[in-house]
Amino acid sequence: MTEKSSFLKTQLWSIILIVLVLVMGVEIFLLVQENRKLRSALKAPRGPIKILNPEEKVPPLVGIDLKGEEVRMEYPSSKQTVLFWFSAACPSCEHNLEFWKEIYQKHSSAKLRFFGVTNSGEEKTREFVDKFQLEFPVLIVSDFSLLDQYRVEVIPQTMLIDNNGIVGKVWPGPLSENYKREIEEMITSSSES
Repeated sequence: MTEKSSFLKTQLWSIILIVLVLVMGVEIFLLVQENRKLRSALKAPRGPIKILNPEEKVPPLVGIDLKGEEVRMEYPSSKQTVLFWFSAACPSCEHNLEFWKEIYQKHSSAKLRFFGVTNSGEEKTREFVDKFQLEFPVLIVSDFSLLDQYRVEVIPQTMLIDNNGIVGKVWPGPLSENYKREIEEMITSSSES
């Protein structure tokens, strides 16, 4: 009986091992197929980036500042708004920072309000703000539907919004010298009017 029992145990373990190898093989095959699909999707052209157009109205923006307090930007407002959308893990955002800091220092006035807006989470945002010594207020948004409503498909993004919540202009991506000049001109004319 023991020889037969030992033989059955050996066969049972062999069958279990074969089944496990087959299951793992199928899993690996499925993962490889999924990986190919994802690579194809990433390589496929997405079409034009959707951004807010001039004259579109934006909804109120609700976020948490670095003090942990809720900030609600509603329109109409007595001030025009410049929004800097960024991510703490975005090299292109770092590229825009010096310009954003410069225009904030130069133009933060009674007629303009500036906000950095991110969804990076409090800890990463705080580290980012400290690392780059940002002086402008930063809002952390956790409601991802706001990203859709503001059509933030690309980060960084700079937006100028009038005091009625109407988009003046949106500049997606890293800021070229032409973009910087245009932003400077629009902000200057906005703050003078």
